[in-house]
Amino acid sequence: MTDRDFLIERNILKIGNHLLNVRSEDLKEFDLTSTQSETLLFFDKHSGAMIYDLKNHMKISHQAARNIVERMKEKGLLYVEVSDTDARAKKVYLSEKGMKICIKLKKRGTDVGSNLLRALREEEKQELALLLEKIIKNL
Repeated sequence: MTDRDFLIERNILKIGNHLLNVRSEDLKEFDLTSTQSETLLFFDKHSGAMIYDLKNHMKISHQAARNIVERMKEKGLLYVEVSDTDARAKKVYLSEKGMKICIKLKKRGTDVGSNLLRALREEEKQELALLLEKIIKNL
């Protein structure tokens, strides 16, 4: 590892820590865990998806995905309907409360991202997005 590699890694870590701290404050306000936040965002993007789809997305067991959905139903964030094609399958949707929280989380994420990247030109943001995709593939 070169000195430059080390410095880049340290800067990425600083950015990550800052973003985690901001996100933790948002999650506390809405009484959510990071897993529940990820679940809200998943079902916002994939309305009517099955618990099986959440399991695959989060790379967790079916039982764990089912438990997450159940706890979020109890909080009034999700609701479930039985599939028309398979009575064993359940389609999951955001409740009105879940939608409102999801909108606020996305808005805050957009605001934080805009502040973080405000010194970059659009071309630099595009290049950064491509570079980050390459880095993530190495994880």
